[in-house]
Amino acid sequence: MDANELLGGRERPVTIVAAFLLLATVAVLDYLTGWEVSLTIFYLPPMVLVAWVVGKRAGVLFALLSALVWLLVDALSGHPKAYTLIRIWNAVMLAGYFAVTVVLLAKLRVALEHERNLSRSDPVTGVANTRAFYEWSAKEVERARRYHRPITFVYVDCDDFKVVNDQQGHAAGDEVLREVAKALQEVVRDLDLVARVGGDEFAVVLTETDRTGAQVAVGRLREGLLGAMARRGWPVTFSMGVASFVAGATSVEDALRRADDLMYFAKRRGKSAVEFATFGDGRT
Repeated sequence: MDANELLGGRERPVTIVAAFLLLATVAVLDYLTGWEVSLTIFYLPPMVLVAWVVGKRAGVLFALLSALVWLLVDALSGHPKAYTLIRIWNAVMLAGYFAVTVVLLAKLRVALEHERNLSRSDPVTGVANTRAFYEWSAKEVERARRYHRPITFVYVDCDDFKVVNDQQGHAAGDEVLREVAKALQEVVRDLDLVARVGGDEFAVVLTETDRTGAQVAVGRLREGLLGAMARRGWPVTFSMGVASFVAGATSVEDALRRADDLMYFAKRRGKSAVEFATFGDGRT
């Protein structure tokens, strides 16, 4: 769970306020302890917090502010320095140290976030991978079950994908997969999820969507997919299984299995077909 989840999307203002309070506390303690006791290292946590949560620019600004506060406290603490220029020089050096620290930290945060995204993205298509699919879907299934809201799982299999791989090579096959992912993403809403869950298989989770809504959404999905294949001249169609749950599924595994079963039923009917079913209302 990241900062956004912990603080409900309000992490930036909360972090900035907390950093100001922490900086003020350090400054007061630094003044009260006098110039003999150095508390310089304790000026780092507030700016580190800002750089990590808010970003590099905010972190650098807070680093400069911290250096100014340190200079003010140093001037008021009775430090026996002969020249004001010495205090200013020390503050400049400290500001540089603070700024370098927060810049490096902010870059580390960006690198870690990038690695985290890569670990949850399919390297060929850029959509969510299986790991991300299960993590995200588990939360949505739980939410749907808790609040008795509908949710729909769509399993998409690329018919005759092997023909493209065999005749045109794996590079062309990868291009097919990218076009499929793109076509799916162009249709779904921001609150839905597209994931690649197999070699030529994709899953789509439609939140807050019952069977009626799923029929409309899947119609648009098929239209987009078939249009993308026709434009590129690829002999690929799609078998789809659509499992709608009235008040949430038992689990992600169960929901995906049901959608997968429906997809295979559609494929056995001759490919390029869709099979719908509703669960949780006493009928299918």
